[in-house]
Amino acid sequence: MGNEMKKPLDKFYLLNTSEADEARAIVSRVFCDHTLVPEKAGAIKALHNRAQLSQISLNYMEYGADVTVEPGCLKDFFLFQLPMEGAAEICTHNDSFTTSKGISSAINPSEYTKMHWNKDCKKLMVQVKREAMEERLSRILMRPIEKPILFHHQVKETQNPHAGTWWRQVWNLVHEIDEGHDPWRSHFLLEDLERNLLTSLLFSFNHNYLDLLKAQDSTAAPRHVKQVEDYIQAHLKDNITIDDLVEISGVSSRSIFNGFKSFRGTTPMKYILQARLEKVREELMLPSQDKSVTDIATKWNFTQLGRFSATYKKVYGESPSDTLRG
Repeated sequence: MGNEMKKPLDKFYLLNTSEADEARAIVSRVFCDHTLVPEKAGAIKALHNRAQLSQISLNYMEYGADVTVEPGCLKDFFLFQLPMEGAAEICTHNDSFTTSKGISSAINPSEYTKMHWNKDCKKLMVQVKREAMEERLSRILMRPIEKPILFHHQVKETQNPHAGTWWRQVWNLVHEIDEGHDPWRSHFLLEDLERNLLTSLLFSFNHNYLDLLKAQDSTAAPRHVKQVEDYIQAHLKDNITIDDLVEISGVSSRSIFNGFKSFRGTTPMKYILQARLEKVREELMLPSQDKSVTDIATKWNFTQLGRFSATYKKVYGESPSDTLRG
């Protein structure tokens, strides 16, 4: 026993049991309700270690037996899984495939999923809250997310080395935490850590917004688009009209709209909306904020507070008052 190798995240023990019902009940509390059926009765040896960051959790899990796990729809989180040993068969949204070392999986919240783990399967898993993923993508694109984010299910490192790099980033974080690194010592540090993980994930895995991300990131915007962006950022507290943008850029309104559509994937007015929302959110999240939601929203030129609150919740997954309360 003394020579046993330590498991990843061993200081963050969640369960270690030979009872399938106990394993299912405990895992359901942190993931979602699901069925867990061992191939042979009484044969399981389940272990789950879990480090909850903020919007992301890092997990190490094994069942020690052939089991079928059926969570159905995850609903409010994404789940990324990488077998360190063994293999698992996954069926999600009519797509069946195998994952093993070097082949990971991405499970989307809205897609029905069923998995079969073999007895040697040991997985590193990253759980990401849906709201956090959508908020990060929205901030990068500078516009609300109108359609669900859908990741490709099977991820082969040989075909997508960027995904392999992301998993190594996750594994390095797990190792650092096991060595005593404390990402919880500062909420600023934790926010930066999760922001970097999500940004890297969104640019590394294939999904339905990746082409838009690449186009925005890799294409240099023309001078008039940058002029308009600079003007907008400097005048977010003021009324901004398309005539103002035409005057400062020296080009037609059509050129401005086409430039933003081609190089920013949005319209100038939506760009202004997202920029103002970000400023409001930054102020709402300030420690010991003594201003009201109304004061802050009005400061950044939101005059229709009902519409503002609805848009804010759509983008960030929570109401402005929830953000203010922390």
